[in-house]
Amino acid sequence: MTQRLLVPGALMALAAAFALGRSAPAASSSPAAEVAAAEAAAFTEADANGDGKLTPEEFASYGALLRQKLDALRFARLDANGDGALTQDELSAGHPGACGGFPPPPPF
Repeated sequence: MTQRLLVPGALMALAAAFALGRSAPAASSSPAAEVAAAEAAAFTEADANGDGKLTPEEFASYGALLRQKLDALRFARLDANGDGALTQDELSAGHPGACGGFPPPPPF
């Protein structure tokens, strides 16, 4: 039940950050909360008719949307100096797996 309440709050924080022209939440957020927010945002974006369910056509876009959001989160976490680019040192510091504290994305 608590998890159901966290996802909308995390989604609103993520949406507010993007609406204000900022990047994803800073590293102070837990990776799990950021992943949950990305999943919720991808679901909302894929749900083209807004009915709270994904049709097969809507589901086809969900995976790509989620991958984009998770990639953006990993990039932001790896970009230690916030300059919008990754150096080899930043990539190496993000190991294991260079995922920046995030689990690897699911295969699609």
